[in-house]
Amino acid sequence: MKIFTGCLFFFHFFALITLGQQRSGDGQRTLPMIRGIVVEHGSESPMIGANVMIKTETDSLVTNTVTDADGSFEIPYPRLRTFKLEISYMGYQRHTASFSGGTPLELGTIVLKEDSELLREVVIEGQAAVGEMRGDTAVFNAAAFKTRENAMAEDLITKLPGVTMENGQLQAQGEQVQKILVDGREFFGSDPSIAMRNLPADMIESVEVLDQRSDQARLTGFDDGNYAKTINIITKGNMRNAHFGRVYGGYGTDDRYSLGGNINFFKGDKRISLIGMFNNVNQQNFSSEDLLGVTSGAGGGGGRRGGGPGRGRPGGGPRGGGNNNFGVPQNNGIVATNSIGLNYSVKWGEKVNFTGSYFFNNTENTVFENTNRETILSEEQRQFYQEDRISTINNFNHRMNGRMEYDINEKNALILMPSISFQNNERFSDLDGTNLNNALDPLSSTRTITDNETNGFNISNTLTYRYKFDKPGRTISTDLFTAWNKRDQLTDLIASNRDFVRSSMDTLIQETTALSDGFNYRTNITYTEPIGEKSMATATYQIGNNKSAADQKTFQLANEQGIMVLDTALSNEFDNRFLTQRAGIGYRYNHKGFNANINLDYQYAKQINDIVFPEEGQFVRDFRNVLPTVIVNYRTEKGINYRFRYRTNTNEPSVNQVQNVIDNSNPLNLSVGNPDLGQSFNNTFFLNMSKVDMEKNKTLFMFLFAQINRNFIGTNTFVAAQDTLINNEVLLRSGGQITSPVNLNGQMNSRFFVNYGTSIPKLKTKVNFNPGISYGRTPGIINGQTNVNENFDFRQGVTFASNISKDVDFTLSTMGTYTIVKSSIQTNLDNNYYIQNSNLRFYYSPNDGKTFIANNVNNMLYRGLSEGLDQSVWLWNIEAGYRFLKDNKGELKLYVFDLLKQNNSISRTISDVAITDVFANVLTRYTMLSFTYIIGNFKKPAEEPGRDGGFRPYSRPGGGARSW
Repeated sequence: MKIFTGCLFFFHFFALITLGQQRSGDGQRTLPMIRGIVVEHGSESPMIGANVMIKTETDSLVTNTVTDADGSFEIPYPRLRTFKLEISYMGYQRHTASFSGGTPLELGTIVLKEDSELLREVVIEGQAAVGEMRGDTAVFNAAAFKTRENAMAEDLITKLPGVTMENGQLQAQGEQVQKILVDGREFFGSDPSIAMRNLPADMIESVEVLDQRSDQARLTGFDDGNYAKTINIITKGNMRNAHFGRVYGGYGTDDRYSLGGNINFFKGDKRISLIGMFNNVNQQNFSSEDLLGVTSGAGGGGGRRGGGPGRGRPGGGPRGGGNNNFGVPQNNGIVATNSIGLNYSVKWGEKVNFTGSYFFNNTENTVFENTNRETILSEEQRQFYQEDRISTINNFNHRMNGRMEYDINEKNALILMPSISFQNNERFSDLDGTNLNNALDPLSSTRTITDNETNGFNISNTLTYRYKFDKPGRTISTDLFTAWNKRDQLTDLIASNRDFVRSSMDTLIQETTALSDGFNYRTNITYTEPIGEKSMATATYQIGNNKSAADQKTFQLANEQGIMVLDTALSNEFDNRFLTQRAGIGYRYNHKGFNANINLDYQYAKQINDIVFPEEGQFVRDFRNVLPTVIVNYRTEKGINYRFRYRTNTNEPSVNQVQNVIDNSNPLNLSVGNPDLGQSFNNTFFLNMSKVDMEKNKTLFMFLFAQINRNFIGTNTFVAAQDTLINNEVLLRSGGQITSPVNLNGQMNSRFFVNYGTSIPKLKTKVNFNPGISYGRTPGIINGQTNVNENFDFRQGVTFASNISKDVDFTLSTMGTYTIVKSSIQTNLDNNYYIQNSNLRFYYSPNDGKTFIANNVNNMLYRGLSEGLDQSVWLWNIEAGYRFLKDNKGELKLYVFDLLKQNNSISRTISDVAITDVFANVLTRYTMLSFTYIIGNFKKPAEEPGRDGGFRPYSRPGGGARSW
């Protein structure tokens, strides 16, 4: 099947390329260009760095460039019937002209006049311009935001209006940032934190905040509704031909250490970046794609297929100087990390952009967790589960990503994105778990020791191709995705189980091998056809197949001679295939500030589940769905943007959710798959309003999100009132539970969020208010009864962030959330709780950055949690240092983490029938002395005379293949 699919892909791609070459004529024909020269009124001197933009009639940015040293520019002629050319330079009047087909390509000399009103404001206030709005893109001037000496990009970006950091996740305009680009190029893949914590703030000229569309949508011009909130960092011109970075090393009490650094070599279109870290202070560098799903479930419940929203605070680690991590938020426990990374970006000629990266990660984690879970059984009855777990985890991972953009010629374009990762994971855990009844009397308990080793890999590739016909707007494109993954797992388990009701005990010794592999592909063909000057139609066809296989064999010790015997009740071989075909039509209307996209798809899906062992059987199901999509964007003349999106999609179950084999890794918490499980149908609504006033430094973002799921994949839970045999073979002790996935209706979650930002000029401080309301509804089945857990979150946050100078910097923030929890079975249940997170960061240098002191004080307030977890926890980190050498490139710093020795991790999870609180160990107090050396020169370049340090909006240097 894989060979056949590979051949099909090859001929499919070859035919499209051949068609493109035949229809395009001369494959070497260059793109037609628009050329001109921008000069200053009166002096006729060239305007260096003026921003030249091509926009649609609705002000959506198509492409842009900047003028050269002689004021000249050239920019590709857009394949649009009508478009606007806009030239801007801070302190000068904007030049705008509309064009249509047949316009001459040589525009000659364009003169910009001074904007006396704007210049007067700049001179009087003495402040740099905050930025400007370009269509839907907010562009911020880095010079308008003050950061400390040797600050990183994260320090600058979190000062921007509408940008906040919540629960370790970067958010912009109320949405989570999914990608950060550097000059329009990917930087170490799509992990936002890498660029944030490894690029110096002084190299940034401006920052763009936008919604990045999918590759296929950008190539064809037809909006498919797939967006990613993106931040694009624009570097200063002098930093694009330089080497820069930092190295650091530190040693502290309790043998704590931290070594690492980064170095970047930028030479025009060629860029090489190296990063690395070696520490045992909980700085980590892996992302979720490195984990293959094999390291989840470190605590609580064991083997449970389900979950819900959690809250808490991770461990801790030093921040500042060179001690910045790259990767996801920290885990619980004490983590030692060894990692290196390489990123390479180059532009080959005028047609090819390539970016590739490589990571090696090794982490060793020791976790102590205490879990308290309350399960609702009936209107009057509840059950409690308590667990203490010790886990050690050792993970090795290699990950490689690539992206190549190839503008073959005027009509043909290609994007290729391969990815590959290999992983080895070793886990040891020792847990004590006890089930208690409503009166807190013990029912059953287990002591389980598990030793697990997993090896696996993921290989995937995405190919996007587009061909343009002679008629503007008429295109045909294809998107082909292929993926192959494999996992090999070996688990040894020793368990001692006790029944308090019958006063009996038993032991369990078993060995389990689990093999799984999957191969899937998905390809679509899209055709676009213009209808008049304002409209476009599209037709699409998509076919995909997701094939996975799982083979689990469990052997148990049968006698004293040590013979391991196959246990068929815990063994299974299973194949799962999910074939989908989808066809649809779409219509787009675009006029002035109004843009609408409507798509209607019909999808047919066939699910085939084959049971090979221990008994043969087959389950076949068909699914037919109509999938509408509606996207509306409207921008008023006053610059207020409104966006509405309605999308529908289906989600198929994973192979472990449909594999009918029992997982007894925790004998008190069994789980089993469901071969009858079907796909879920999701309705997603998104409404957004944004207003950005750059002159007054005010922002307002409001959005409403709602998701309603039909055939939601929920959980069916059975709690044994007495010792029970599952499938007449597997013993479930009194109070134990077994869960399986099941399709349910009525699941939904929604959120209303407001972000209002303004400034206090006298205090040179930015203020952000973040009120919000969210609602979640999760159905589940408990002992044959349907229960619905509802939770209402009411939150209010406020942040004060200074913009005083590089020597004085502070941030004061607080976010309080009150959660109301309701159960349909136990209406009088009171599990409401309140969590408040407050933080104060303060930095001061009395002598232009030479000596400095910084404090980071955080308080977590918990009310309404389990016994012993209602706490007020203070985390106080303090540092002081001295900078020396030329340009303060050397930094010697003394750092104290968790001065009060109160750091911990507390989280709460609300699922369909249970509420779970987890307390975990984290890094506590230590002191470290570190040295950091800055490589390169980050000082601001000299301002050009007569320009007043003006802000020069800039986008992709040098044009070339599209990164956007």
